Amino acid sequence: MSSLFSKYSPQVGHQGENWYGKDPNELPPVLREVMEQSGMLKDGRWLTEEEMAVEYKKSNPDWEPAAWPLGSPDVGRMSAADFLANPEVGGEPDLWPLGVPRVLCIGEMLVDCIAESAEVKMGDPADKWTKFAGGAPANVACALAKLGTPAGFIGTLGDDEDGETLRRTLEECKLPLCLIQTAKGKPTRKVFVTRNEQGDRKFEGFELGAVDNYADCYLKESDLDGTWFYASEYMVTGTLSLAYEETRKTLMTLKGFCEMLNIVRFVDVNWRPMFWKQNEETAKQIILDYIQGAQIVKMTEEEASWLLGVSREKVRNKPSLILKLLPSCVCVLVTAGEEGASYAFHKHGGRLPAFEVPVVDTTGAGDAFSAGFLHKLLELTDAWQEEFVDMNMDRPLPRPHFIPSVRIAKACEDKNLAADAVLYGAAVGAMTCMEEGAIKAQPSGRLANKFFEVYSEAIEIEEEERDFQLPDFGSGLKWTYSP
Repeated sequence: MSSLFSKYSPQVGHQGENWYGKDPNELPPVLREVMEQSGMLKDGRWLTEEEMAVEYKKSNPDWEPAAWPLGSPDVGRMSAADFLANPEVGGEPDLWPLGVPRVLCIGEMLVDCIAESAEVKMGDPADKWTKFAGGAPANVACALAKLGTPAGFIGTLGDDEDGETLRRTLEECKLPLCLIQTAKGKPTRKVFVTRNEQGDRKFEGFELGAVDNYADCYLKESDLDGTWFYASEYMVTGTLSLAYEETRKTLMTLKGFCEMLNIVRFVDVNWRPMFWKQNEETAKQIILDYIQGAQIVKMTEEEASWLLGVSREKVRNKPSLILKLLPSCVCVLVTAGEEGASYAFHKHGGRLPAFEVPVVDTTGAGDAFSAGFLHKLLELTDAWQEEFVDMNMDRPLPRPHFIPSVRIAKACEDKNLAADAVLYGAAVGAMTCMEEGAIKAQPSGRLANKFFEVYSEAIEIEEEERDFQLPDFGSGLKWTYSP
C-alpha cells in the first residue's frame, strides 16, 4: 500500500446495513428488478462486494476491478468523506469548515507584491509595493470556498511571517489548514508584479535570486493523507510546481492516483518562464507529459501556440482542435483576457466576449475564472446526475451513476449547460479585476450570482463551427447503482 494511504485503516470503516439501507424484500418490485439487473441483488439478498465483482465479470469479461486500498467508497463501506467528518470513527469535523473538500487545489501559495502604480519598477523601495496573498492553486481554492464549493488547498509554506499571514488568509476563507505543510528553514516565496495603466500585470522577479529555494518547492508525498483524495472529485493544479524536483515527483504520483480513483484532473498550463531553471524545451516536455490524461485543460491562446503548436487564430475559432490532441480531455478552456474566451466540449464549443468592467488589477483573474467554471460545473452536473429518467419502467427512475468525467461529458452535451458554466467562470473572473489582489478581490457566491443574473444575458456566444466529429467521451458507466 502506498504511503499516501498509511494513515487510514480499511478495518475502521463499518459494514452496517447495505448502502441502500433496506431489506431487499421491502423494495418495490420495479426497484428490486432494477437492483437485480444492476448486479447488486440476487436470489432475494444483497450481494457482497466480492460477489458483485464476480457477477459483473460474467457479462463484462474485459473488466478488471480498480485497486481500492480503502475499499470501494460507495459499496458496503463508509465513504472517505463520511469518515473524515465522523468523530465516531476518528474523523474530525472541526477541520472542515465548509465540509470535506470536493475539490483539492495543489501547488504554490505565495505573496504577490503589487506595484502601487504604473511608475513603480523592480528595485523600488518596499513602501511602493502592496502585499497580497496569491499563487494560482491557492487562488482557485479560496475563490471556490467563497462561492460555496467545499475546497481544500494542499501546499507548502515557510515557517516565517509571510507563511503565517498566508495561513490566516486560508483560515479566513474557511479552508482546512490541516492540508498545509511547512518547510522549516525555507522562506515563503514573494513575487514582484508591476502593472500598466490598464491594470494588466507583468511578473518581474523574486525577492531572492534562486528560484528553487522557496518553501513551495518542497511538497512531500509522505506527508499527504490518501483519505483526502478518496473524498474528493476534482484535483486542480497549475504547472509552476513541476519546475521543482520534489514537488514535481509528488504531483506525478497524484496524477496516477487521480486516474486510479476517477478524480477529474483540471490543469491550468500557466506558463511562467521565470519560475523554471530548466531550459524552455525541457520545461515544455515536462508540462506535456503532465497534462496527458487531464480531463479539463485551461490555457491562454499564447500558451496553446507555444505548447501545442496551434496558432492563436485557429485556437480562437476552433478550440476543439486541442481536444483532438488531448484524447483524455473532456473540456478545454482558452482565455484571451479582455478579448474573451473560447471553449470546447466533445459535442460542441464556442467563443464569448469578456464582460465589460472597470479594470483595476487583473492578477488572479484567470484563477477566478477557473473557480467560477468549476463551481457552476459541479452545480450543473450534480443536478443532471440527480435527475429521474425514463428507463422503460412504469415510472421514471434515478439516472445511473456516472464517474465525474463522463458525467461532465454527458451533461454538457446540452450546449446551454456548457455555455452557462463557462459564462459563469468569465463573470467571476471579471469581478475579480475590479479590485486589487487575487484573493482579496474574489466575490462571494451571492454577489457572483447577482452579477451573472444581471449581466450574462447581454453576452452573445458564438458557436464553434466544426468540420469533424469527435467520438463519444469514454463509456464510464459504473457497475454500481446509485439512487
